[in-house]
Amino acid sequence: MPGGRNGSAIYSLYRELIEIDQIDKLINLRGLRIAPLRDSREELAPACQRLSRIGDEIVEQLVEWTKMLPFYCELPVEIHTHLLTQRWAELVLLSACFYSCSTSTSSNDETAVSTTTIDGNEEVSFLDPSINIRLLQKRLSAVMGKAIPLEHVTKEAGPLVEKFTALLHSFSKMRITTEAYVCIKAITLLHYTTTSEGTDNNNVEKSPFVRKVTLIQDQFVKALQVHLIQNEEGTRLSDILTWLPMLHNASSVLLHSKMFYVPFLICKNPHRFAGQDDYPESN
Repeated sequence: MPGGRNGSAIYSLYRELIEIDQIDKLINLRGLRIAPLRDSREELAPACQRLSRIGDEIVEQLVEWTKMLPFYCELPVEIHTHLLTQRWAELVLLSACFYSCSTSTSSNDETAVSTTTIDGNEEVSFLDPSINIRLLQKRLSAVMGKAIPLEHVTKEAGPLVEKFTALLHSFSKMRITTEAYVCIKAITLLHYTTTSEGTDNNNVEKSPFVRKVTLIQDQFVKALQVHLIQNEEGTRLSDILTWLPMLHNASSVLLHSKMFYVPFLICKNPHRFAGQDDYPESN
């Protein structure tokens, strides 16, 4: 862990976190791919089945990431499950923000209010939620294999898209490096809060490992501070701490919406996946 390590060891920690992140798998999910119809008798899987697969895949990717974290063996499975249950929405939004900023081909300054089209690949807008709603409608329709009315998308995902667009814009201004992003992601997972839902959660809250979670989180905060100090032209820790409540607030909207909307918005254009290994046929 980063606490008390020298510079070389902390650098190795950054490298390890970056290597296990696999952000592309979390954002560009297999369920977002369009399987080509090889003959007229083939049909797309029902919409509810495809959407369920997308949700399951998001959970699977987050679980796999958690299992590769350097502190995984220091905490029991119940603690990891509790943390992931609390923080999955924030982790998805954080990853989506970083992915969008790191892959954007536009400057995303105050004048960048429309999507950019590069080889047919439209990018999410950092400023205009109405553009993002239309982009979401287009991609959702493409993957579902049928036209989804704009009114329906606006009703279902409008509040989430507005929150996400504002979150993305504020995140882009911080110019977060990859090293800072992976530290923030670990810190976000390790932000333990108590709940009052059921006896199982109460048992977790009484666990001696709760204090351990806080200590591990403190170590990642220190690792983040070291990186920010070394990267003098980058963002400040105070900027990040101010942004994190915005992330939590947006995640609350995501929890009351459909979890698959954000990957639909951030992924590469779905048609680019045509012909690539979609889900295998069930036996």
